[in-house]
Amino acid sequence: MNGRGVIVGVDVGGTFTDLFWLDSSSGSFRTAKVPSRRGDEASGFLNGLAALGGAAGMQSIVHGTTVGTNTLLERRGPKIGIIATRGFRDTLEMRRRDRRRTWGLWGDFVPIADRDMRLEVDERTLADGTIRTAVNTDGVRAAAKTLLAQGAQAIAITFINAYANAENERRALEAAREVWPNEFVTASHEVLSEIREFERSSTAALNCYLQPVVASYLGKLDAALSTQNFPGKLQIVQSNGGIMSTATARKLPARTALSGPAAGVVAGAAIAKAAGYDNLITCDLGGTSFDVSVVANGKTAVAAQTTVDFGLVIRTPMIEITTIGAGGGSIASVDRGGLLQVGPESAGSVPGPACYGAGNIRPTLTDAQVVLGRINAARPLGGELKLLDVEAAKHAIATHVGKPLRLNVEDAAAAIVRVAEARMAGAIRLVSIERGHDPARFVAMPFGGGGALHAGALIREIGLKAALVAALPRHHFSAWLRAGRPAPRCGANPQYHARRPR
Repeated sequence: MNGRGVIVGVDVGGTFTDLFWLDSSSGSFRTAKVPSRRGDEASGFLNGLAALGGAAGMQSIVHGTTVGTNTLLERRGPKIGIIATRGFRDTLEMRRRDRRRTWGLWGDFVPIADRDMRLEVDERTLADGTIRTAVNTDGVRAAAKTLLAQGAQAIAITFINAYANAENERRALEAAREVWPNEFVTASHEVLSEIREFERSSTAALNCYLQPVVASYLGKLDAALSTQNFPGKLQIVQSNGGIMSTATARKLPARTALSGPAAGVVAGAAIAKAAGYDNLITCDLGGTSFDVSVVANGKTAVAAQTTVDFGLVIRTPMIEITTIGAGGGSIASVDRGGLLQVGPESAGSVPGPACYGAGNIRPTLTDAQVVLGRINAARPLGGELKLLDVEAAKHAIATHVGKPLRLNVEDAAAAIVRVAEARMAGAIRLVSIERGHDPARFVAMPFGGGGALHAGALIREIGLKAALVAALPRHHFSAWLRAGRPAPRCGANPQYHARRPR
């Protein structure tokens, strides 16, 4: 062991917050699981620490967060302003001249900042870095005051060709900070100093959009930890699988866009390597989503940029992960055409699946697994749940799926599982077959609350080589890596097993 003392990995998911406590000097560990608090993720985080006995004595806490991702997906961030070069206020709206729907006269894209919140100032830097027009700093201060009066909580400065010479942006940044009341002022060259005007502008604007939200969240954590005599460091997982300080996360929250699932991919690669496999597909099935990623020849796939939602482009190195809305809490329904759908809407942790007995009356994938006996109702995953309500799950499935499709409860539950597994298989095909990988050379690494439940079906459906299941796949896998627990050799520890198709 490395003598780093007590390290805690924290994974905040859509339904549960999982923690892995490791004493690196002795190798002993503990786990905890508590419900996530959607909209108040800090509470779930702190409740989890309390379940482990509090933060006192912990040397380090490594935290993967989905706060930024959810903020972008749900568009629940603050009002922001943009200060751009004159003539370039519409860069965010023009994008790459693409559209969500190819045909039709009108698009439905809504930029992260309304047009009246995107103001222009006089300045111009040429592509070779020559400054043709020095920035009008009085104009910058006036624009900042106007945006503040219009309700902006943060501003981004995105000048043309700032990647070649950032002098005008630096001067504008200083001028804006003279009149801006908080720290949420972003210049594009600080976030991404690369060519590609749209991608740089988009990354800077989204970073600006996330700053107040992520800073508030991390501020709550820091304040709470300070009252618990926490002596160590709180570190945040980046989208590329690395870690950063909370100060960096406050300044560059765009780097947390895939913070949540990234550590799981790195953990999967470490476990597969210990087990003797270089090619794997990680399958993270949580409460809200199903995240898949490819590790080929022992190397994780890294993308230069990602699109969180249509038109919301973040250009920063990150592990390449494909996400679909097919988690344990995904709601099953029958559409107007009589077709069974599973997701993307999720019951989350509140109220959660019908079997949680918290008031939800619509069926979820978890309810189907409970009805089919694949999840033991007397031994749920953990946290505050002590017993699952099988009858509530049956009633929800019978009412919303069985009756419309004229199926009994068991057949309706099986249909829900099959539809969900078909969607999962489609996501795996997207990252494997459609990118030139032969699935017969890859093992599946299922984890998350329900990942292992679907491993056999995915092997048969796609033709994967095997499934490699870790000892703690169901609720502490991503947190396990964040705590830095080393992967023991397979031959020395029966911690893993492979399930091959018959």
